[in-house]
Amino acid sequence: MMVFLLVNLGTIAYGCSEKAETVQKATYSNKLKKVNVDIKLFTFKPSLLEVPVGTTVIWTNGDAIEHSVTHGTPKKLGGAFDSGFFTKGQTFSFTFTEAGEYHYFCKRHNSMQGIIKVIPVP
Repeated sequence: MMVFLLVNLGTIAYGCSEKAETVQKATYSNKLKKVNVDIKLFTFKPSLLEVPVGTTVIWTNGDAIEHSVTHGTPKKLGGAFDSGFFTKGQTFSFTFTEAGEYHYFCKRHNSMQGIIKVIPVP
């Protein structure tokens, strides 16, 4: 009974957060190592992504304004990748060769942020 109550409270507290996000897991196969992220309405979709090492992520700008895909956070750049600004219909791609968690954002719109979690290949 006590465990159930604690789990319930955790669920309630989590449900009250601003926005619950789920991690989009890429389907892995030896032939398919590309995953798409759409930039639309000033958001990265999906904004949380889990992929195996060796995956190429392709961001496509669907907005009528320039965006960037820049490794790091607005307060601390990471340096692994930076698309520069690109416009509607253009793409930027990056191949993740090392496991880890990669935060990224748009330099022009700092509230646009995402995370790519790169996991070792089994």
